[in-house]
Parts: sequence; C-alpha cells; structure tokens
Amino acid sequence: MELVFETPYFAVSLSTSELREDVMFRVMTEKVIELAQGQPGYLYFEWLADERSQLTIYWRTKVEAEAWMNHTMLRRTLSIGNQCWFDEYRLKLMEVVQEDVSVSNQSWKESGRFPVIKTPRGILKLLDVKDMPLLHRYVNEQKDHLTPWEPQRNDDYYTEETCYLRIKEMRKDFIEDRGCVLCLLSPGENEMLAYSNYSQFVRGISQSCFLGYSIAYEHQGKGLMQEVLQAGIRYISSELNIDRIQACYMPRNHRSAAVLQRMNFEREGMARNYLKINGVWEDHVLTALTLR
Repeated sequence: MELVFETPYFAVSLSTSELREDVMFRVMTEKVIELAQGQPGYLYFEWLADERSQLTIYWRTKVEAEAWMNHTMLRRTLSIGNQCWFDEYRLKLMEVVQEDVSVSNQSWKESGRFPVIKTPRGILKLLDVKDMPLLHRYVNEQKDHLTPWEPQRNDDYYTEETCYLRIKEMRKDFIEDRGCVLCLLSPGENEMLAYSNYSQFVRGISQSCFLGYSIAYEHQGKGLMQEVLQAGIRYISSELNIDRIQACYMPRNHRSAAVLQRMNFEREGMARNYLKINGVWEDHVLTALTLR
C-alpha cells in the first residue's frame, strides 16, 4: 500500500479460528472484498490467510465502518462461515489514530522475487494474475488432451474464477516455500505452452519435492518439455536448494517416461493403484532425480 490517509480513520477487523475448507472460503472472501470496495467510505484492505484468516477493511469514518460491520451480506457470509469453514470468528471495530508509512525506492516485485527465466523458445515463469487468460485458455483448449492423464475435474475447474484463484495459490505457495509452479509462455507472453509444478517441498533432512507437468498437444514432440524441465530443475536446485525431485507416471504414458529418462530420472519402483486418474485407480512408476 502506497496511499497515506489522514487520521483518524477506522477499520473493521475479522479474524477466524482454524479453517476447515480453504478454497471455498477464499472464493467467498474475494466476493466480500469486492462488495466492500463498492461501499461509501472504503479505503483499502489487508488480508492474510493460512490456517486461520485475518481480514481488515479500512473506512474513512466511524459511521461508514459501522455500516459495513452490520452489512446484511457480511453478516450472512459470517453465518455461513460458522457452519462450513470455521468454529469461531471475532469482528472488531478499531480506530487508527496514528500511522507511519515507509515506501521503498524499488518494489520487491521489480527486484525479481518471483522467477522469470528466459529459455531458447519462451519465457518460463510463475504466473501473475494478469496471466489468468493464458491459463484459462490452456486448461480449456487442452481439456481433451489432458483428461486421460489427470484427476477428474468438475466444470468449475475450467472457469476464469478458478484459474484466478489457482494463480493466487501458486504465488502464495511460492512465498511460503511450499512449492513452485513454472509455466512456459511464448516469447511474446501471449500463449501458454507447457506447465510444470514442483510441489510438496520438504526441508531439513529431505530437501525434496514432487514434480508434475503437462504440455499442449500441438507442441508435443518438439523437445519443449525437456527445455522446460532443464531450466526449471536448474532453478529449483540452485535457487531453492531442492536436490531430490520425485516424479511418477502411468506405465502406458510412454512420452512421460521418455522425457524423464532423458532428464536422468531413475526408476525406483512401482506403486500399485497409486493415484485416481480420470476416475480410475492407476499404477504408477516411481522415479527420482538426485542432485546431491
């Protein structure tokens, strides 16, 4: 936040107990924030959500803050939340009587916090919310191609709203050192070509993660997936200090087997009925790349 407001101004703070269902809660909270932004006297909001949620919305006057605190839709959402997402919440009206604001000369966003890697044929990056249309187009255009290799998806998975929330979650996971999703975009960043997900980071004595990936049907057989993995693994290893990467594939997925073999992943075993893919429990070959 770079705006400075004359004090005093007011805030309505909402904190919850531990969340039981995270995704739908986030969707509803986004809707609540959008509603608040259209109310008289709205200034800005702060929102932190992990195991619990803390949402603070700031208002120009006490009357406007109280109006929001008693807004019918907010109260209805809290009632639903108490039944579905959390056991307890606290709603507080607060006054900001003094604040100090310091703005850095260079934004951390401009200093390269999120990975953007140039490859011979594209840009490998952690998506920004402005890239949502590219992800939305990718999942919809590649639906028939990817369905045999992925868990069953409901219709909501293919919506713009879900794509937006997925990108927000990708960036949150990266910040919290849980994982790193790297997508290959065309050189002009107007098309998404491939996807790679380094997930379930385990630190300490393991320093490991799991890898999943996909590529657009029309870009198969060009070596692009190998290009994505080479650049991604180099970044994951050198910048994020992950030195064991595990990946698995169904025995009939010969393309996936071939790319992992080219990347020097070693076969470590077979897991029977390991993952439910497209509605069927499937065997998977287990592989790993160790860089120690």
